[in-house]
Amino acid sequence: MHITVIISYAISSLELIAAFFALIHYKKYTQSTERYFLHFLWFTFFMDTIMGSYIGPYLNINNTWIYFIYTGLSFTFYCWWYYQVLLKRIHKKISAYLLIIYILTFVISINNNQLQKYLFIIGAFFVLILTGFHLHQLSNSDYTLKIKHKLSFWISTALVLFNIGMFPLVLLSDYFDVRMNNTVFNIVLFFLNLILYTCFIIGFIWTKKKYNHY
Repeated sequence: MHITVIISYAISSLELIAAFFALIHYKKYTQSTERYFLHFLWFTFFMDTIMGSYIGPYLNINNTWIYFIYTGLSFTFYCWWYYQVLLKRIHKKISAYLLIIYILTFVISINNNQLQKYLFIIGAFFVLILTGFHLHQLSNSDYTLKIKHKLSFWISTALVLFNIGMFPLVLLSDYFDVRMNNTVFNIVLFFLNLILYTCFIIGFIWTKKKYNHY
């Protein structure tokens, strides 16, 4: 079996494991806005594995469009979620503006192949701004000493590490043919996903119900 296929299965396994941990520990964060991550993780697994690997090829749907749609919806979800959890009025306004800008960019890029290449970069940049706001919010709150029990901390940490790592991969794809370096690209992608979903899983395990009220 080709290493690229193995890595693809490995990433799908990480998505499935994280979704199961989200389900098992759901009662601990059911009263917070993080509860939507349960549905988001299962949606991710469905789009990446079920649609991308099985239904898409069976229906002769180009995988590029499947992942394009997923990218747009995922960053829209992240921006919306940060709008819910951010408390300062100015931060909420910025998150609302970024959400609107991203949705408009996504819609415009449907018929613009050049813009599609930068859809991830734009979304990742917006999310990094919002994670910075949220981490600053947590550092100045009553949760500071118990931050490891706050699920949103682990979600934000995961998004920071993943998106910072993805920036050079996406940007460098303009200067070399990713398909010619598919193995290296997929290995790096796997480790970034490993970091992402490990942080999610740690968050689901360590989080406590009393620290998840919004």
